Amino acid sequence: MKKLFSVVIPVYGNELNLPITIPYIMENYQRLFPEYDFELVLVNDGSPDNSWQIMQEYQKQYPDVIRIASFVRNFGQLMATRYGISMANGDYIGVISADLQDPLELFVDMLNALEDGFDLVCGVRENRQEKGLGVIFSKTTHLLINKFINKQYPIGGFDFLALSRDNADRFLQIQERNGSFQLQLLWVSSDVKFVNYCRKEREVGKSGWTFSKKIKLFIDTFVSNSYLPIRLMSVSGFICAFAAFVYTFFIVIEALVRENAVPGWASLAVLITFFSGLILISFGILGEYLWRIYDEVKDRPRYLIKEKK
Repeated sequence: MKKLFSVVIPVYGNELNLPITIPYIMENYQRLFPEYDFELVLVNDGSPDNSWQIMQEYQKQYPDVIRIASFVRNFGQLMATRYGISMANGDYIGVISADLQDPLELFVDMLNALEDGFDLVCGVRENRQEKGLGVIFSKTTHLLINKFINKQYPIGGFDFLALSRDNADRFLQIQERNGSFQLQLLWVSSDVKFVNYCRKEREVGKSGWTFSKKIKLFIDTFVSNSYLPIRLMSVSGFICAFAAFVYTFFIVIEALVRENAVPGWASLAVLITFFSGLILISFGILGEYLWRIYDEVKDRPRYLIKEKK
């Protein structure tokens, strides 16, 4: 009996991509994966466009291969991917973007690695044709994660991957609401392989992975997986306190040595502003931690399913 290979695609704002991506997959999966049965799992993450209608049309054309689900609203790519993995029945499960910027053909090498005993295979963006501030921010984030959180995390980052059924089940046991999908996968995996590839530039449509979402993920990643923000807050407080002590020493010396020394109102104002800002930053960092704790203890459902086929 053939093993089943499931491909999961989170969908948000992809009405222009899906008419290209789905036919491409359906036309090529038998050629690329002849030794496996195949299913395609699409999860609509509350898309504001016609993505869900398009998904339904293709599901009617390929009812034995395509499975679809839709959230009641947008819950984020992590939750859409997580639910897609939970829907998948495959012995092996792949995750790929809806815009085919990642090469479907690379799943062939990933499946070979899974057959060899690896439980997670990650496609690492060695080079990417995209440019812009968002790309620079992403690269910086990946570098910081590698340096301060997990040395195994590739500097190129990854969200194109394949994993075994057992590893998927371990991943689904994680109950965190906020955090990094990639770091969670690395945490549950024992044998990981990285495969380099060049990510293509998006041909049609606009990415739903906005700069604001990248900033939120950056904050979630470090607040959920590292004590670095609090450590930076402590170190900054120590440095500023030391600087204030040194500055106070010079002020006292100046007052003793100089006659008719004019009080430094400007310096005082600068110091007050500086330390007030430092205190607000510290409270902000603590607030990020407290909000995530509050979000966990509310224990609301991580996502709500509107429809499933």
